[in-house]
Amino acid sequence: MLFPILALKLLKKKILLILGGNATKVYFLREDPLFKFMSLLTAISFLLVDRIVIYSPTLIRELNIHQKDKIIIAHEHFVDFTKFMIKRKIDERANIVGYIGRFSKEKGILNLVKSIPLVLEHRKNVCFVLCGDGELFNTIKCILQHQNLNDHVKLTGWISKNEVSDILNNFKLLVIPSYTEGLPNIMLEAMACGTPVLATPVGAIPDIIKDCENGFLLRSNEPEHIASRIVELLNKLDLLERVSINAYNYVRKNFSYQRTLQVWQKILKELEESTK
Repeated sequence: MLFPILALKLLKKKILLILGGNATKVYFLREDPLFKFMSLLTAISFLLVDRIVIYSPTLIRELNIHQKDKIIIAHEHFVDFTKFMIKRKIDERANIVGYIGRFSKEKGILNLVKSIPLVLEHRKNVCFVLCGDGELFNTIKCILQHQNLNDHVKLTGWISKNEVSDILNNFKLLVIPSYTEGLPNIMLEAMACGTPVLATPVGAIPDIIKDCENGFLLRSNEPEHIASRIVELLNKLDLLERVSINAYNYVRKNFSYQRTLQVWQKILKELEESTK
């Protein structure tokens, strides 16, 4: 990140830094020895750029940005509503709890896997579908085999973008148990499909999801708490149906291509005018 910034500074160009999430926290969670070095590079980058675009006010604290006058709150996300839509109402879906994402430590996927037997102690008629790939895939496969959970859990491996909408329309609940996030596309796509999201309040998530209104927030990603909330929500079909509609309406209003385009046209125009 730093070297392109230095090159642009030498060319006397205005620099707009877009932060998709907390990269230094990912290094920390992975116990990467480059963590401190990356933290230093990020801090230097903040000093050199002209504007810093982040997805939500919550990320200002999480990213520890001191240059408040440089911050612009915006995102580049939009949902293709010709692909992501409600195809099946909540009351027409089986008790399928899903995950779609990378199988890596910072995503909290192991916590979700550990919550599965706790859910099954209370609800035997629940299935879990875990979609994705990553360094923890084989570890999770072994855990499921060791605990005899294969009858209740389906590991799909990597899925194509074209499959995501149909898969989301099968889920009664999508779980995002991450330790760190930016603004996850899968959350917005799930909302567009009317699939209620249960997520940790990290990154931009708590600025989008309002608990029990257009989604659900976890207090933590501890397996016991994840399991407790899954069981609680599967017992509240009326609430799931209401949240499903609210989520759909929210994302249609706030994450269209046209709305995102207008926001970025305004940002780039203001940046251009500041150079004159």
